[in-house]
Amino acid sequence: MARILIVDDDEITSMALAQVMREEGHTVHTEFVLESGLARAAAVPVDIVFLDVLLPDGNGLEWLPRFMALPSSPLMIIITTAGDPNGAELAIRNGAWNYLQKPCSAQMVQLSLRQALAYREKALAPQPVERGLIVGSSPQLAKCIKEMSLAASSHVNVLVYGETGVGKDLFVRALHQNSTVLNGPFITVDCSALHPAIAVSELFGHKKGSFTSAVSTNQGLVQQAHGGTLFLDEISELDLETQKLLLRVLETRQFRPLGEHREAQSDFRCVCASNKDLAAMVEQGLFRKDLFFRIREATIHLPPLRERLADVPELVAFFLARACTQNKLTMKTVSPDLMRMFCAYSWPGNVRELHHVVRAMVSSAQTDEVIMPWHVPLELRALLIRSTVRGRTPAQAPFPTIAPATTAADANWKTYRAEAMAQVERAYFHGLVEHCHGDFSRMLAVSGLSQAQLYRMLHKHGLAARPKRAAPTPGSSAH
Repeated sequence: MARILIVDDDEITSMALAQVMREEGHTVHTEFVLESGLARAAAVPVDIVFLDVLLPDGNGLEWLPRFMALPSSPLMIIITTAGDPNGAELAIRNGAWNYLQKPCSAQMVQLSLRQALAYREKALAPQPVERGLIVGSSPQLAKCIKEMSLAASSHVNVLVYGETGVGKDLFVRALHQNSTVLNGPFITVDCSALHPAIAVSELFGHKKGSFTSAVSTNQGLVQQAHGGTLFLDEISELDLETQKLLLRVLETRQFRPLGEHREAQSDFRCVCASNKDLAAMVEQGLFRKDLFFRIREATIHLPPLRERLADVPELVAFFLARACTQNKLTMKTVSPDLMRMFCAYSWPGNVRELHHVVRAMVSSAQTDEVIMPWHVPLELRALLIRSTVRGRTPAQAPFPTIAPATTAADANWKTYRAEAMAQVERAYFHGLVEHCHGDFSRMLAVSGLSQAQLYRMLHKHGLAARPKRAAPTPGSSAH
């Protein structure tokens, strides 16, 4: 039986709902405010949450993402007396399973609950999935893989959203490999490179002699995709006229090549990808509404890498092994310090940026078995260091605020500058030792100085690095 949580400040309604659900054998908990409801769901995993909208400590619709982000990923059913069409639409768009308006009958509540539980049981059932080159095990990625698997099992048109570099092409390829047309062709159309003047010829083909440079008959990409998948990458870049022609093909699966008098047919699975908000483009008149509705029968939103940093170690290991193999080098590992930096960085270029960084590190490391921060390209190394340094209060700052003992009013410039620079220098190296915990290798990486320069500055300011551990001599034993 299911575990259900009711969050409603109407005690009578809560008791009535709980009674209906307990009669069907479910375990039911009730809370009257959002804060305690979220705490209960975090402490005791639940399958379904019935959530009111207007509660003493906030709006239930605004708390939807918090409940849905819990480890048990409960399905959310909004139940409220505040009948609001906009609120109902917002709830469904934000992931709510259903929106019920009070007063509602026991039969209506039972029906919604049974449907939600049936869906949840099916969604949680393990299904074999061919992941291809998709790497990672975070909950965010697992959700996308589940959505991809469900979409692949049908023949609906699929729209994949995601920032540049998140791996939309890998997901589309995996969708094809898990579909019923996996043995058919996989044809990619780079819409950003499809100039309007040649779009018709590229998509639908042409007959020999249909225009000046048509020296032979050409089979278009739509025809090549027959029996397989047509992948329209960055579909937002298509001009409106080409969008109109594409819409007809998606509706009828028929088209006419240039110079031909008869229509041709092509039965294909259409999958589109975009890094832009197509709904916003529709509102701006930049994308056809009818085409938008046609291509988004199923939608998958891929998260940026900064929202699934837990996958970074797996991605690094995967790219590292591949780069070493391609360059015929011995396998390498990444130092713990560098991995911590990677896991704290926001990766604006997403997985693609991480991939290029790993390739660059392998090239820099060559015969070194462990990749260290100094193997990272300088510009990125500076950003990685910055991302690991948390903001501090003045009292906590490793580099203290300094002021020369001589005041600017009664000193010449050279004297004032020399005294200020001496204090800056001393503060920097004291802070460096503290920040790196005396680790000489880390101080070298952070400061960018040579070994001789760093030793000289530490000696000048009476500082010491942590001594390196001596290698054991033959015959010696550890104690």
